Parts: sequence; C-alpha cells; structure tokens
Amino acid sequence: MGEQTNGAVELRGYLSSPQGRQKKDIELLLPITELPKVPVFDLHITVDGHHVYRLSKDESARIVAKYVIRLARDAGRMLPEDEPKHLLDFLTFLFYHPDYPYEQILRSGNNPNTEDANFNTEDATFRYLSDAKIPVKYYTWTACVREIKKAARHYVVHDYASGAENPLIALPYFLQEMENRHGQEVPNILDITRLMRYVSEAVSGAYEAVSNALAERSEAPAAEDKFLSAYFAYGHRWMTFAKCTVPVNRPFIVTVEEKRAIYFEPERRLNRKPSLRSQRRKDAWQMVSFADAETNHVSIRVNDTAVRMGRPEVLTEDNKPFIGNVDEEESTFEVFLLQDSTRGRPERVYIKCPLRLTRLHSGMLWLTMFLTALGIFLLLNRGLSPVDMAPPHNPAKESTSLIDDGLTAKNATLILVPVAFAASFLLIRDSSTLSAWLRRIRQFILLIELFTLLAIAFTLLWIHHFRIE
Repeated sequence: MGEQTNGAVELRGYLSSPQGRQKKDIELLLPITELPKVPVFDLHITVDGHHVYRLSKDESARIVAKYVIRLARDAGRMLPEDEPKHLLDFLTFLFYHPDYPYEQILRSGNNPNTEDANFNTEDATFRYLSDAKIPVKYYTWTACVREIKKAARHYVVHDYASGAENPLIALPYFLQEMENRHGQEVPNILDITRLMRYVSEAVSGAYEAVSNALAERSEAPAAEDKFLSAYFAYGHRWMTFAKCTVPVNRPFIVTVEEKRAIYFEPERRLNRKPSLRSQRRKDAWQMVSFADAETNHVSIRVNDTAVRMGRPEVLTEDNKPFIGNVDEEESTFEVFLLQDSTRGRPERVYIKCPLRLTRLHSGMLWLTMFLTALGIFLLLNRGLSPVDMAPPHNPAKESTSLIDDGLTAKNATLILVPVAFAASFLLIRDSSTLSAWLRRIRQFILLIELFTLLAIAFTLLWIHHFRIE
C-alpha cells in the first residue's frame, strides 16, 4: 500500500526503545495484498508460516480512505481546514459498496450482447438514485463525475462499477450506513453536493498539475501522481488487511493463495462476457500487486493438462506496455514466474496470458473436423450417383466407375462408423471449464458436421440411394 511514513517512524521508535528491544514478536495490523473486486475463492493467507484471517471489507475500506486522504494532503489537496463533514465515511463507501443493484439497472437498459464499453451510465445512475429515493442535483453532480472520469482514463481501465470513478453509485449505500451507524445524523443534499465538489476538485486539481508537467515534458509531480493512482486503484480493488504477530529481528514471508474467475479482458463487462474480439484471442488477464513488498514473486499456473500457456505479457495498470527490467522472468507452457525488487516499479501490473489448447488436443480436433467433412463429401459424391439395384448380367458391360455404381451399405458403414465414433468421442469427452471454453467454437463446428453427416446418411437410406449387396 505504499510507504506509511508516520507509522513507520512510530514503529521504529518503539522497537529502538528499551521496552521494544526486549520483544521478539510484535502484533501488527498488516496490509497483505490488493485483490480485484471480482469473486475470489479459497483465499489463504499465511504470515511467517501461520494462517491469518483478513479484516472485513468495510474496515479495510476505512483504512484505505485514511491513507488516500493522507496522500491527498501530501499533494496539497483535501486540506483539514477545508474538509467537509463526513469525508472519511464518504471515501470509505466509494471504495466499498455493493455494485449488484446498479449493475442490474445497467443490464436492463443496455443490450446484453453489445460490445460498446461506453454505456449510458448517467441515465442509469439517475434511475438508480431515484429508485433509492435520493433527491438528485443532476447537473451539479454529473458535472463533478465527468471531471473525475476525465482523470480516470489516464490511470485505470474503465470500470462501470467503480465508486472512485462515479461516486454517485455509492450514495445509496453511504446514506443507508450513515443512518444505521449515526442515527439521525444523515448527510443532506447540501452535504452531498459539498462532498462531490470537494472530491472532484481534489482529483481534477491533482490531474491538472500532472497534465501540465507532462505537457512541458517534465516529470509528473510525484505526490499528485501517487494520490491519483491510489484513489482510482482502490475503486477497482480492495486491500486485504490482517491482524498478525510478526518477528522483530528476522525476515518473514507473507504468502497469499486464491482462485479467481478467468477474465478475457482487462475491464469488467456488463454482461460478464468478453467481446467477440477477445473470444477469438483467448487471452486471460490478471492484475497483481507488484510493489507491496521488498521483493515480489508472482506465479501463474495452468493445471489443466489440455491447456497450454503462451508467452505472457506484462502491462501497466492503464494497459500500456511495461517498460523496465525485472530480476527474473521465466515462462513455460504450464507456469509463469515473475520476480522483481527494483525500487520505483509499478505498484500494480496486468499479466496477459495467452491460453491455447495443447498441440495434441488441437490437432485431434482439426483432424476429426477434416475427416468428418471428408465423410460428408464422400456420402454426397457417391451416394447421389445413379444406383442400379439389379445385379449386372453382363460382366463385360459392368461399369468401372465407382461413382456410377453408387454407394453400397458396406461403403456407407466404412465411412460413417469411424468418423461418427471419433467425432462423438471428442464431443462427449470430459473436459474442464477452461478447456471447454477454448475449444467451444471448434466443438460447435464438429457437432454441426456430425449431425450433417448423419442427416445425409439417413436421407440417402430413405430415398434408396444405398445399394444392398
């Protein structure tokens, strides 16, 4: 989560004191890692070999909100004397709020098969707030959101459910929780307007400073750049914290294991399906934290024996090529390893992993598709030729053309049985969800070919184009 100077100074001061030097272990609230706001399963965290449990997401979001406010103040934004009421609570629920109700409204107003990532979010937001019985200052609030989104495009990939990009979608949950926690002390419309303007001015002001520096071809102000990067990142991801006991006088290892759904695009799509272009490419995207420890080790494995991994590509958080050297990078068909300890490296990176079927499985699919197509051709070519049902009386006049003799039942069996068996075996073969996804187009073509082959065979038999010998 970056450097926390005040906390680090206090901790060093305590450890250097006589009381601190006597301790072998110390209990800390430790930031573990950032995780995407997508379903995560089987999350296991160990610190120094001991299993630990994460804090709840709302508690984590409050800690993150305090950190973002501190970064903003380091950049000369969100100063205490100008701070409106409820700022900490407001930022907390920007970084954590349920997005399913808003997503349902977006789904109802857009074509679920669209490839257009620019949904009409302003109309959906207005409807969402109206359904929640929140009086809307539409033009004032949407103007603030537009200023924030202008800066977001340069820091993160668009996410329709990010409260950092669109603070309005967090308002229903913000007001609900404020009423539950503070009784009648609920922000009114004027308070919300002040909060919206305050956050918008802080973000747009910092972005203007960064843009002006880049326009003059000078280095972007570090404080402003770090504030914007953290603010938008925590709209996409949530930081995992854990209370744990760590040794004082020796290094320790933090390990995080989790299973995630595979996404074939860097941004979340409304219908949770990749675009047609991404379906053809079959590149899996994973974002990982890459600067939250002295040294970061990342490993991605493919456990499916029918799937191989191409050469992964490392990209920055805003989906641009990663420029720089790493300590170690190794890639095989089954595993990708990445390790780096360089100071100043990006805090978060995307890893784009091309996924393909193994050559054996892919070759078997293509071969079976070819043989099935060949079987269709042979049935049509020979089965539709004239058939003489009577046996020839004059061997001298017997035709030497196989096509003129038509198709015998024996020949039809020779064509149908091996082809149909091979196609059926590949279609019903047990496969994982991932390998089934990768082969689904070719399986669909093979299924069409198989039913076409059987339909032609039954049709020829029905119209007596098989000669019985």
